[in-house]
Amino acid sequence: MATAAVVGVNGYLGGELLRLLSYHPNFDVTQAVSRSQAGRTVGDALPQVERFGDVVLAADPEKLDTDVAFLAQGAGEAMAIVPSLLARGIRVVDLGPDYRLPQADEYQRVYGRAHADAEHLGEAVYGIPELFGDQVPAAKLVANPGCYPTATLLALAPLAQAGALHGPIVVDAKSGTSGSGAQPSQSAHHPEAALTVRPYGTPEHRHVPEMAAAFGRLGLGPVPLVFVPHLVPLVRGILCSIYAPGDAGTDPAKWAELYNRRYQGSRFVRVGGVPRLPWAQGTNRCYLSVDSAGGAPVVFSAIDNLGKGGAAQAIQNANLMFGFDESAGLAHPGYGV
Repeated sequence: MATAAVVGVNGYLGGELLRLLSYHPNFDVTQAVSRSQAGRTVGDALPQVERFGDVVLAADPEKLDTDVAFLAQGAGEAMAIVPSLLARGIRVVDLGPDYRLPQADEYQRVYGRAHADAEHLGEAVYGIPELFGDQVPAAKLVANPGCYPTATLLALAPLAQAGALHGPIVVDAKSGTSGSGAQPSQSAHHPEAALTVRPYGTPEHRHVPEMAAAFGRLGLGPVPLVFVPHLVPLVRGILCSIYAPGDAGTDPAKWAELYNRRYQGSRFVRVGGVPRLPWAQGTNRCYLSVDSAGGAPVVFSAIDNLGKGGAAQAIQNANLMFGFDESAGLAHPGYGV
């Protein structure tokens, strides 16, 4: 049994971490941090999480003393505490963006602030286990990817590695409102988000540089992306429709075979059948399929933004870091029929 701490319990990702960890046979959450709810118990803040209900929420993440810390915080917060956590031998899975970009100047360009821990940027392992899983077990610090990059990279990396892509590649992505976080905002406010679909994040969504960096980590050259996300009136889930030009006469069935070979034996990637979001909701699974439109391949990718796009993938990474079964605590069916 390993001890775990969750920082940022009041957010959707922090709450989902506690929910999923309550099923986990190998992790015991002994500390939790929420500045806004310090002094309350987990049971007070999240009555649905009974297993850790008696844990008292602390205000100071600097006082953590566990085997692993899950940091579910916004930009600029993790890098303030990661150096001290690592110095004390605490392994870290950061669900925020602070360690996803390998270069400090690029981080400053994208997030508009200087990086306070450039020393550890090069040490962080980018945590999509299906693509970088060989690096995760030895990692002290894992940068858990963003939700959009997870859905997009799982769909495009096998094609890019096979030399099957010829850009530009259009990613039409749609996400539920929980992707906007628990902090109220006008755009995610129910009267604004219900009964409509709204594109946002143009001309460059902040996850595009993250995806470019991930392709570089795979040893690939630039992959030209036209990425347009949309907010849809759902709580959780991401569906990407990816229009990826290939060689003339490309057969979608051959691309499907490529996916099957690449993800053969994967615990969490499923190939085949146009995906439905309820299959993925509440799970760590990604559903991929290939179809055609006008004779060109179209790739569909579906995940839960709070699951494979966040908390569940963080637990998958931690399982690998501690030598546990990769699917421990993650064998849940989707919410839908």
